Amino acid sequence: MDHILSPEPLPVFSACPSLSRSFGSVRQDLNTTCDGPLTPPTSPGHSEDGISNPFAVDDNATRTNSESQPANRPPSPLSTPNSWAASDWQMEGHSSSLPRAPARQLEDEQVHVERSGMLKLTDFEVRGALGTGTFGRVFLVRLKTATPGSQSIFAMKVLRKLDVVRLRQVEHVNAERYILSRVRHPFVVDLFATFQDSLNVYMLMSYIPGGELFTHLRRAQRFTPDVTRFYLANIILALKYLHSFNIIYRDLKPENLLLDSRGYLRLTDFGFAKIVDDRTWTLCGTPEYLAPEIIQSDGHGKAADWWACGILCFEMLVGYPPFFDETAYGIYEKILRGNIMWPRTMDRHSKELIRAFLHPDRSKRLGNMIGGPQDVLDHPWFRGVDWEALERCEINAPIIPHTTSVDDSRHFLPLPPPSLHDMPGLLMEENPPLLHQRFEPTAYQFLEF
Repeated sequence: MDHILSPEPLPVFSACPSLSRSFGSVRQDLNTTCDGPLTPPTSPGHSEDGISNPFAVDDNATRTNSESQPANRPPSPLSTPNSWAASDWQMEGHSSSLPRAPARQLEDEQVHVERSGMLKLTDFEVRGALGTGTFGRVFLVRLKTATPGSQSIFAMKVLRKLDVVRLRQVEHVNAERYILSRVRHPFVVDLFATFQDSLNVYMLMSYIPGGELFTHLRRAQRFTPDVTRFYLANIILALKYLHSFNIIYRDLKPENLLLDSRGYLRLTDFGFAKIVDDRTWTLCGTPEYLAPEIIQSDGHGKAADWWACGILCFEMLVGYPPFFDETAYGIYEKILRGNIMWPRTMDRHSKELIRAFLHPDRSKRLGNMIGGPQDVLDHPWFRGVDWEALERCEINAPIIPHTTSVDDSRHFLPLPPPSLHDMPGLLMEENPPLLHQRFEPTAYQFLEF
């Protein structure tokens, strides 16, 4: 596959020069989770009519009338005459829509994390901040007790207990620990240990020094098909592995893809990952990447990850996602309408692959049919890819991040270090909790940590 990879990005389309620079900053704040239906949108929709050059409109998406929904169908957060109704609800007898037993049981996998109580915050020195979120931050840390020659540099995810409980994310945080403690794959971030104190829970993970794919994509503005093929193939192998345990990832986007020192991708942030044998109804993810069935509250499963692959493939090739708007509800409307503005310079094979991933009928979506992930590996767009060599990391990556040391953080934005108010355990070891503190409600929420 070496000979088909080209690291030189092509110029972005001049018709939309601001999208690839501006839209990403909006998406960062739209990560959401919700257990109920959404209020119907009031967004004006921002019609794309009249934009005919250099784009072609794909308005042949399969649609059905939403008024024909079955009576027992869960309420839809968006219901429009042009919405993609649940065609797979009409296909309940289709074998691909039936629950499938996982190829492997996650509970049978070896647990790779250190036992609870082996580490504490005073064992670490914070070297810098790598990222921040709604209720947590990620820091670059050095293990002070590491023996010579052993790994000493890690990424530490710090989650504030009170915020996790207040935002009703306890189940997601515990699921993230359970999943990452048992999975091991070259394209998935490694979890080495977890621990907690009275304020926070801590997850010690591998430090991936190359930064987010989002950063490299914005710098290049867009990738060539060969570069896109390399990164998408990384993701597909990671999803194939996770789906073999019936794990759905649900938060695929360039911001959650990190480049390691060899230039390969690592899937990170498993806060929305979940083991699902059939379907789940929790609304979570990033608006531009949500599948129609998530927006419509039809219940979703592995097919939602394959939809996100189509969105990501488009974004890597073009520089921005196929469905974007000023508001989340505006994005949802456009996803349900299904009209895509195709750049006229996009090749036919790339367009066919994206269309196959973005099929509104889950039973006909690439990756979710009878053949499963093998259908994706066998797609003509991936012809020539040596999948086994790729999984062994024997293919030369198109971008090799430049680093000078194991703790080089030049590919991450500079952020302020943690304060002693947020992490007092950095200064001194915490005293054992008093008797009445042992019965605090939060003490029972994170027993696995």
